[in-house]
Amino acid sequence: MIKAFQIFLKSIVIQPQKSKFLLAVSGGIDSMVMLHLFQKSTLEFAVANINFKLRTKESDLDSEFVKNYCHQNNIKLYHKEFDTQAYANEHKISIQMAARDLRYQWFDELIVSEQLDYIAIGHHLDDQTETFFINLIRGTGIAGIHGIAKQKEKIIRPLLFTNRLEIEKYVAEQNITFREDSSNASDKYQRNYIRHHILPHFHYLRSDFSQSLNQSISIIKELEDYANLQIQVDICKILVNNNEELFSISIEGLYQHPFPKLLLYHALKEYNFNIEHINDILRLIEKSSSGKRVTSSSHQVYIERDELVIVKISHIKITHESYIIEDVKSLEKYQISAEFPYKGIYKIKDTKLAFLDFDKLNFPLTLRTWKNGDYFFPLGLNGKKRISDFFIDQKLSAIQKQNTLLLCSGEQIIWVLGYRIDERFAINNKTKHIIKLSYYGNY
Repeated sequence: MIKAFQIFLKSIVIQPQKSKFLLAVSGGIDSMVMLHLFQKSTLEFAVANINFKLRTKESDLDSEFVKNYCHQNNIKLYHKEFDTQAYANEHKISIQMAARDLRYQWFDELIVSEQLDYIAIGHHLDDQTETFFINLIRGTGIAGIHGIAKQKEKIIRPLLFTNRLEIEKYVAEQNITFREDSSNASDKYQRNYIRHHILPHFHYLRSDFSQSLNQSISIIKELEDYANLQIQVDICKILVNNNEELFSISIEGLYQHPFPKLLLYHALKEYNFNIEHINDILRLIEKSSSGKRVTSSSHQVYIERDELVIVKISHIKITHESYIIEDVKSLEKYQISAEFPYKGIYKIKDTKLAFLDFDKLNFPLTLRTWKNGDYFFPLGLNGKKRISDFFIDQKLSAIQKQNTLLLCSGEQIIWVLGYRIDERFAINNKTKHIIKLSYYGNY
């Protein structure tokens, strides 16, 4: 087994002899075999042990066993204790999910603080097989079917070349001591039920069932990798605008794809939209429901003309309040910096800047969002224009319209912030005092 382990490890890690490993060791049979294989391969490693405080005295004895083993073999040990039940209650998640979160949060900290190259986990082929069935029962996509990855970033699983039977055989040959987790005998957990009652039937039909299933899983993983590459290419083709806060997808481009639902799911899944959200969005498109929105935990989707607009919820800062600006200094409170008197060069084409005739401003000014009936005289257009029509000309989304601010003097609009000033407040050859305003807000 040692040779097979070393060959498999080299398929994951390019230079194992030059890498620093941290082994996640619980004291159970799998992790103790992994520890023994690392010892026999003379690799640089330390051990990480966690007491999740879930099995009272038994958990303490497991940790004590690992501590003693590391002390006797001069192995560096990192130990951590967690109140897993309290964490699960606080975050309203299952015990298994709480333990997983706590485990990997600590591992991430150790990777940075100890400058580690890899964290090794003792999953083997039968764990992979069990995970396959668990995900199959839950109902999952291709990512769930291919199960446990042999490497994901700095997490590696160097026992995925062997199964439980071979591990037990190696333990007997090498006389390796380990701790038996009593919870493994209980059918309370779904994984145990699969292990005790389902997998034996498949192994009866085919003795190398775990190996053959994992060959299929490897093929599925390669197909997924290829599909994901092609999906990303196809997503780029339907993106109309794309930035961190707001982007849009061409509805026509989406439906020209042979699998629009699949494409939309992959385009939006990183923004916390699940398959039910995707179904709701497709229904909006079918009914042309431009006023309605579908919301995930972080983003909103709505229809704007012939596009799906996706906006970050934290970026939706709609307000109908009016802010009174008493003097020039007060502008800074609202992401507007002022230079007065200004005697520099004019940059008329920069929409984030406004060069105004100061003597035409009547303080206090007002900063507000637009309302029906608003109009102004856009600089350079030689005429009156409704704000609503101006927004259409600028091709603003609904969110952008609602968030765009107007700087007003009385009832007259001085500046549509970030877009255009009003002709009536522009500088001319009669201007005596110039004020320069710079807007550094989002729109």
